[in-house]
Amino acid sequence: MPLESIVDPTIRIKPAVKLIDFILKNIKDTDDAPTGIVSLIKSKKSKKEAANAMLKIEDLKWLNRYLREYRKTATKKIYLHELFDNSDVILPSPQITPRNPELEARIKKLKAQQDAREYRAMTKSIDSVRKFLPEDSIAYQMKQINKQLIAVAQFIFSVIAGFAFGFTGIELLVENLDFGFRLLLGIICALIVALAEIYFLALKLNEYDFDVLATSKTKKLHQD
Repeated sequence: MPLESIVDPTIRIKPAVKLIDFILKNIKDTDDAPTGIVSLIKSKKSKKEAANAMLKIEDLKWLNRYLREYRKTATKKIYLHELFDNSDVILPSPQITPRNPELEARIKKLKAQQDAREYRAMTKSIDSVRKFLPEDSIAYQMKQINKQLIAVAQFIFSVIAGFAFGFTGIELLVENLDFGFRLLLGIICALIVALAEIYFLALKLNEYDFDVLATSKTKKLHQD
C-alpha cells in the first residue's frame, strides 16, 4: 500500500494508572499547566474520561519541572520515569492510500501466473506427459543456441561492414582522405549500424523466447 505524508506529527502518551493518580492527587495549581494536564484534572470526577486521557510531550516536560519542585519539599522522592512506567507511547503514522482496484487485480493475476509456472516447473519431473517434451532434448536446445549465435554473428558482421564502409568505401568515392578522418567515419558508421542492429537483435532474441513458450504451451494443450 502506498503511504502518504504524516499529517499530524504529534506524539501522544496514554498515561498509566500510577501517573494519572499522581496528577489527580498532587497537582492543585494548574495556572501554568498545559492543556493535557488541565484536561486530565478536570476529568477527575469521570473515571472513564481519566482512563482515556492523552498527554503530549509538552505535558511531560511541564510535569518533569513540577516534580523537581515537588521533590524539594516531599518526604518521598518521586521521579518522572517511575510514574511513566507502563504508559503507552502512540507514534504518528502516515495515512495509507488504497491501491487502484485494476492494478490490484492485475498484480494478483500476474502472481497467479508466476505461481502456476513455478508449480509446473516443480512437478515436471514426475509428470509423464511433460517429462519428455521436445524442448528438453539436447538437439532442440542446440538448435535454439544456433539460432541465437547466428543472430549475434549477423550483428558482428553488420558492424564490421559498417566500419569498412566508413573507413574504405567513402574514400573510394571522395579520394585522398586523412587516416584519422577515415577512422572517425568508420567508427561513426559502425555505431549507427550497431544501434540499428541491437534493436533488431533484441527483437529476434525476444521472438525466440516467445516461440519457445508458445510451443511448450501448445504441445501441452494437445497432449492434455
